[in-house]
Amino acid sequence: MFTRKTILRAAGASLAVVLSLAAQPLRAQGSDAERLQKLEQAVNQLQKRNAELEQEVSGLKKRTSWTPVAGAEGKTKTEVTYDGKTYVEKSVPVEKSSADKWKLSTSTTEMELYGDVRLRYQYNGGRTDDTPVAPPGAGVAGTHDWQERERERYRLRLGLRGTLLDDWFFGLRLETSANARSTNVTFGDDTSSDSPGGGGPFAKGSDAVYVGQAYAGYKGFPGFTFTAGRMANPLLSTRMVWDPDINPEGLAEQWKHTFTIGGGEVAPVSYSKDSKTVAPPPPSEPFLKIDVFANFAQFVYDDANPENPLGARKTTTANGGTQLVPNADAFLLAWQAGARFNFPKSFYFQLAPTLYNYTGNGDTFNVHYQGGDPHLTNADSLAQNQTGINSLLVFDMPAEFGWKMWGVPGRIFGDFATNLEGDDRATAAGQPGQGSQRYAYTLGLGVGQLKKKNDWQIDVWYQHAEQFALDPNLIDDDWFNGQLNVHGIGITAAYNLSAAVNLTLNYGHGWWYNHNLGTGGSNVAIAINPTNQYNFFTADLNVKF
Repeated sequence: MFTRKTILRAAGASLAVVLSLAAQPLRAQGSDAERLQKLEQAVNQLQKRNAELEQEVSGLKKRTSWTPVAGAEGKTKTEVTYDGKTYVEKSVPVEKSSADKWKLSTSTTEMELYGDVRLRYQYNGGRTDDTPVAPPGAGVAGTHDWQERERERYRLRLGLRGTLLDDWFFGLRLETSANARSTNVTFGDDTSSDSPGGGGPFAKGSDAVYVGQAYAGYKGFPGFTFTAGRMANPLLSTRMVWDPDINPEGLAEQWKHTFTIGGGEVAPVSYSKDSKTVAPPPPSEPFLKIDVFANFAQFVYDDANPENPLGARKTTTANGGTQLVPNADAFLLAWQAGARFNFPKSFYFQLAPTLYNYTGNGDTFNVHYQGGDPHLTNADSLAQNQTGINSLLVFDMPAEFGWKMWGVPGRIFGDFATNLEGDDRATAAGQPGQGSQRYAYTLGLGVGQLKKKNDWQIDVWYQHAEQFALDPNLIDDDWFNGQLNVHGIGITAAYNLSAAVNLTLNYGHGWWYNHNLGTGGSNVAIAINPTNQYNFFTADLNVKF
């Protein structure tokens, strides 16, 4: 520890050493001149040493802290205090900065916090068919009667994803709403006295947060990705087949490899006349790059509980006759292989043929799908089963062709799907002559792309989905009310107010397709079956972070 006394003692010791060194030669010299010369040299050395010590003392007065040092009890720093007589050093803990307060485990190599907030105005409207009925009473649909809903809504999604040592990764995302096909919360929808949270204005019964994604995976093999848990959809798909809000649960295996065709090699290094290196021209662009990929999935669709019940198994008569309720889990299996062909000048073409098959019915989806009878009243038609997964073997082919002209990207996108077991599904629904209603397709045009401030994007498309073509539990529930046997148009226009904030307008209009069948599906917003016409509009303010 440095103190002023220590410094003075050092000065005294230095003087004694200098005098002692000077005294020895003085004794050996007899001349007064020689002794005087030796004394002058000793005094000069002493004055030089004193000047150095004074400079050191001056530096100690200005010094208030030292570089933090990590010790057994964490980082510390040295402070120098002066009580008017002495300078004293002591070690004190270092106050944590904002960078020190977020700690990562040693196995975490990368971490990302992300999310988004959306504020939405939403309109849904549906019209009944033209079947003449008696004058309707309260809650009873009449001819060409409209049901409409207007809602102010919001959603919040907050995620954390990261990579670990040895090629492992993980992800977690929290989101509003328990609905598998929606993350929206409606303002003022929980005001009744029996709502969770006690009801009343501004109650929070529906403002809960749920786990939307929770997964882990491995990328240790070149080109392969293995994922398990509740994950974002690993399959290339369109909203005609998969609602983009659905996060399936189970396993997924993905593989991707890029092949390059054509393209010049890098030119050898050349030199100018003055022996300076000349940069070689860039190699010519490859004629074709092909990204080949394969995606496989084993999703747990419905867990039977229990698999082996006590006593006799339950039975059901919902399918016309008595049958045992299945006691095995239901799985959705997906098999997808495809390619993206990237040509020069930003042209590309992509397609991904996919096959979906189901094993088992679980204990929830075992009743055969019916889809509604157009000759029944709306209430009776809705009471028919809308969610069965029997006789579904769906082949799907999403495709897209894209380009960039005058700096503006454009694309043509489409999808075609057919249920290879459409005849069996129609027969089980009591419509044996309607097995041809097994097709679904969509075709659209998109211009623009949202990346930076002032970017814009417009998409326009037509969609056609027949009654026995698709799984009604997976299709998008916004644009056409989550119903089949409906065709219509959709339009989306978006503008980036900044790189992280955009305004999006969505409009869709659908029509009843085959009037011999109902419009079966998961029609949550507008409870009409069959739906003669349907309107959908939203205005969204999206903030990403």
